[in-house]
Amino acid sequence: MASQMRVSDGRREWIATVDGAKVTIEGVEGAFTLKARPDGRWAIEHDGHTGIAVTAQSPEGMWIGLDGSATAWQARPASARARHAAVDDELRAPMSATVIRVLVTDGAQVAEGDTLVVVEAMKMEMPLRAPRAAVVRRVHCREGELVQAAAILVDLE
Repeated sequence: MASQMRVSDGRREWIATVDGAKVTIEGVEGAFTLKARPDGRWAIEHDGHTGIAVTAQSPEGMWIGLDGSATAWQARPASARARHAAVDDELRAPMSATVIRVLVTDGAQVAEGDTLVVVEAMKMEMPLRAPRAAVVRRVHCREGELVQAAAILVDLE
């Protein structure tokens, strides 16, 4: 049975339909084929090309790193949109991670999609971006700090 997911790179969001090992993404021609690898990563085939992905489950959904890229993708059930909108005042850690950069201070004005904090988990850097234009009310983390999944890193007004 097919299910729908919202997939985001922190700037844009797409609807993906997952049907077994086939994934189709709105606006992208052709399907992606997923194959589990013995090392815990995934082979992703699309349009004659194969990439490697690592995944990590978090309270916000699934984080996906592609081909060692610093860009982390997030996937969550399409029905989670309302719940996600309710937490737009808090930037939370997607998983247990180390804070490697804090790019904002209390009182800073940020635009939607601005990187506020960069964390590292499983040898993958993940930029955490502002879900909307806002003012930073309070930064709750510091560089080098180990944070647990769902810990509040930044409060927004």
